[in-house]
Amino acid sequence: MNHHRARWVLIVICLAAMGCARPIVQADNPVAITGNDYHDTFEVAIDVLRDNGFVIDRRDYRFGRITTLPLGSPNLFEVWNDQNTTREQAVESTLASERRRVNVTINQPSQADTEGYPENEFQLEVEVILERRQAPTRRLVGSARRNVFSNLAAAPKELADRGITGSYWQPVGRDPYLEARLVKQIIDRAQEGK
Repeated sequence: MNHHRARWVLIVICLAAMGCARPIVQADNPVAITGNDYHDTFEVAIDVLRDNGFVIDRRDYRFGRITTLPLGSPNLFEVWNDQNTTREQAVESTLASERRRVNVTINQPSQADTEGYPENEFQLEVEVILERRQAPTRRLVGSARRNVFSNLAAAPKELADRGITGSYWQPVGRDPYLEARLVKQIIDRAQEGK
């Protein structure tokens, strides 16, 4: 009976994983916009982030900065949440607690990069930071009959020496797939408004 149940669990996991893959979008990041499009692009970026489930943390129109609060990454079984693009991302966020933060910048290129740029041209850039929760006071004990994890009395010495005494979020990279989707949505919606 147990073998039969395990087979059904495996089938459900495979079906859920098939529903997690999204088409990969190609978009330049950063992408050039004109100074005339600055206002519309800034406002559209806020709307696109909200439509994708992010909560705006900071919006600075003068300096072209928008940041979001972290948004938890969906696990393999949350097929209605399309934040993950690939099956691998869905599996990773199922096995580990992950979240994403977004930084949007709209600014003029730096002095070194202004060669060939018109004076009123800006760059829209979207950065999606992927973070993973680290719990230095928990450890795997390798027992399936009892609790799989046990708690340590304190963080290991090498972490405590660095001031880490509890759980924390560690940046582990960027999500280029979500970055490209957000850039495309922002540019497409800004063009629709013209």
